[in-house]
Amino acid sequence: MSESNNLNQLTVSERFHLARGKYEDINNNNNTSDRQDSLQYQQRLQDLITEFELILQIVQSLALFSDNERLSELTTSYIPYLNLWFYLSQLYSKLQLKQGKVSLDFKPEYLKLARSYAIEFLSNLQNYGILDKDQAQRLKLIDKGEEIIMSPQLKRQEKIDNYKKEQQLHHQLAVLTDLKHDLNERFEDETLKAIYIDQLKFHILKAFDSIGLIAMEMEVLANKPQPGSDASQIRSAGIDDRVSNATSTDSTGFTTRVEQRPDKKQISDLISKQGKILQPFTITSKSQLRNRVFGTGQVLPSMTVEEYLDYELANGKMMKEEVKDTSKGSDYESDEDDEAQLEKRRWDDWKDENPKGAGNMKANIG
Repeated sequence: MSESNNLNQLTVSERFHLARGKYEDINNNNNTSDRQDSLQYQQRLQDLITEFELILQIVQSLALFSDNERLSELTTSYIPYLNLWFYLSQLYSKLQLKQGKVSLDFKPEYLKLARSYAIEFLSNLQNYGILDKDQAQRLKLIDKGEEIIMSPQLKRQEKIDNYKKEQQLHHQLAVLTDLKHDLNERFEDETLKAIYIDQLKFHILKAFDSIGLIAMEMEVLANKPQPGSDASQIRSAGIDDRVSNATSTDSTGFTTRVEQRPDKKQISDLISKQGKILQPFTITSKSQLRNRVFGTGQVLPSMTVEEYLDYELANGKMMKEEVKDTSKGSDYESDEDDEAQLEKRRWDDWKDENPKGAGNMKANIG
């Protein structure tokens, strides 16, 4: 019996549970070593998208959700189906397959679909009041197509806060992984509803991140040079020229090129046997180059100036300047000087009035 016939005999809940398991395998790269741009991987994505879209059509035909319905009125077993739009958004963001061919040229179309599914997912949750105030305001700006302007510090703080929320929700949702089939038997209805809502909140954070990544990827793909463009021709011509120049050397190794290809240099050309450096060179690695390409583009401070100064003071690397009360100190010193001068004057006056030997009237009189 074929797989399609087996699926047709399953209920909607069973098909959704099976599709969600396949989604977790693809999302976590389980049971596969295929590259994301391979035909096998892309075919798995497309098959799973087809299955989720079929389940979504069934859910919409059954009218499980309504704009006039509150979250408290929603049946607990229906809540997981609100994730359908999120799953489709994540899958479409990776799809590059069309008519049996894998190409980046197809990806902008799929990225637009991924963005629309993510926005629809967030809009559905906003109708049930699951989004908080900041998330609702952010969704409003995204829906209008307006750019969200934030300083690098606020962006960094938002990423930190979202990461903490994701870790907390991920820890709480571990029960969904441990008890896939026994949730209805192990938990009461209210507890189960809270678990499903936590899963939605976790996917909300992922959806907002996905929308931002989709915008950046679409911008990169829009600026990608086409195969027949002048930029690609110049680039290929430059590569051919470098290859021809690199090979056009005489028997002595002379070449008209000033620079040489770093990967063609020998270790003996850079460092002598005694360890002396013959030519300056830079050690690079693929990880460093990857960080330059996929990094934030700027180095953000990890602490404020005040926090840094407090840290230096706490570790004894800086001495806290002692503040002296100059006004009181100067007055006190001036008073001491006046008393010393008066005492000296009184002593001088007494010596003038009482010359040496004036009081010795009896001892030395002969």
